[in-house]
Parts: sequence; structure tokens; C-alpha cells
Amino acid sequence: MFQGPSGLYSPEMEKAFRRAGCLLSLGMFGALLLLSLSPAEVCAEIAAGDRAWSLRAEKIEGDRADPRNIEEAILQYRKTLSGSPESLEARWKLLRALQYAVDFSSLSEPRQDQYVKEAIALAQTPGGDSGDESGTKPDQARVLFWSSIAWGMRAQRVGLLTIVREGVAKRMQDDAQRSLDLDPSVDQGGALRLLSRLNATLPRVPFVSGWVDRKEALPLAERAYQLDPDHPGNRLVLALVLLEREPGRRQEAVSLLEQISKTPPRPAFYIEDVRIQEQARDSLADLEKKNQ
Repeated sequence: MFQGPSGLYSPEMEKAFRRAGCLLSLGMFGALLLLSLSPAEVCAEIAAGDRAWSLRAEKIEGDRADPRNIEEAILQYRKTLSGSPESLEARWKLLRALQYAVDFSSLSEPRQDQYVKEAIALAQTPGGDSGDESGTKPDQARVLFWSSIAWGMRAQRVGLLTIVREGVAKRMQDDAQRSLDLDPSVDQGGALRLLSRLNATLPRVPFVSGWVDRKEALPLAERAYQLDPDHPGNRLVLALVLLEREPGRRQEAVSLLEQISKTPPRPAFYIEDVRIQEQARDSLADLEKKNQ
């Protein structure tokens, strides 16, 4: 259930070093010019990326999107960030687009791996962990949330125990918690959903992941649901934790899963909602098998 960087300091020398760090982290995509973009140019390039993002599911291949539009969005956000590394908006939108390309498009496995590496590099780039307080709080929160999701993409590839031992799980938890503290509304409760699943599913290893607390999974899921009860992801996370920890509320969980499976996908989030519906239907099927 892992679905989920900051600005520069003001001195010119610091800005130059950070730009260089950003370009080095993205060096696999070729040499990029160290040119500052004007505010109007930044807005224009982000707008171009947003147009491609809005068309990300224009063409469907099975249960995945044709990758052409999302790759165009990635290109536009990457261009913006290369010319304006202090842009938090470009940073979180690039992270979000990379995650969509990996998890929801029909890209080849090698291309997916390449994008995972780019997302991790972006989350690690100097100025990319929101360590300073520049930028608006909503943008800081989104950078942190989508950085935690970038680490989650790695988690899907190496397994939960590995990310715990490597400290990746703690990085995910830290970024998601900081995002939550800044703005709980990011992705309609995305940090709450992520933190709920981390506490519900991660192995608790002494001295490594002692922060994992099974008792926190339900309160976090309930907060997400209260924030936006119509969001299918919030319904799913609450249903899962109810099935895992609250046997007395089993019927409530079943009702939530049935609501998800019967509600048409939101047009703007078609592939994302289809994937959530698949998980809900799989959970219902598992329950039916257990009752036979």
C-alpha cells in the first residue's frame, strides 16, 4: 500500500552548489544547461507538465495507462527543475509523475527501474528533503509526501524486512510524518494512509524499527477517513486495518470494501481507482473463501 525536497538557501554560492547537485543526480538523462528560468518560464513549463499529467490515462492498456503522456509530464517537470532547482512545485510534481509512470503505466521493467532510481536520487538531492523552511507549507508537505512514496517504490522491489534493515522504512516514516505535520490534506490524507499501513505491516525489529506501533494503525486510518470519507484509498486503508485489528467491526469493513468495488472510478484518477477496486475485490474474495 505504498502509493508517496525543498528550496535553496539565498546565497548565490549555495544556490550554485545545489543546482550542481540536482544536475548530478539526474545526470543519466544527459547534460543539462545551468540556466535560471524566469518565473514566467517556470509557470509555462509546469503548465505544460500539468497538461500532460491531466491526460495520463487518456489511453488505457489493460489496467495500465499508455506511458506517452506521463513521460511527457516527466520531461516538462524535469526541464523546469533543471532550470529552477528551488521550485518545490516542480520537485513534488516530478516525484508524483515518476511514481505514476512506475506503478500505473505500461512501461517496461528496465524503464521502471530507471525511474525508481531517478525518484530516489531526487529525494536524496541536496535541498530535496525539505530540510530548510523555504517555500509554502503545502508545497513542502507535498515534497515530503512524494519523497516518502519514492522510498516506497524501492520497498516494493526489495521487500519490507530489507527496507527496515536499510533504514529506508524510517526515512519513509519521517518524511510522511513531517508532511502530515505541515499539511494533513496532501493527497486527501495520503500521509495518514501511508503511516497507517507502515505501522500495520512493517516488521518490528528491536533497535531498528522500534517506532512501529500496531495500535497507531487504526487511529491514523480513521483520521484519513474523517478527512475525506469518499476517497477510495481512505476507505480501503480503514477496511484493511479493521479486518486486521478489529474483528468486532468486520461488517463495517465489508461494507467499505463493497462501496469501493461498486463506486465508478473517478475520471481524473481512473487507473488509481481501478487498482484500489482490485484490492478491495481481492479482499472480499479472501473473506468469502475463509467463510466457506
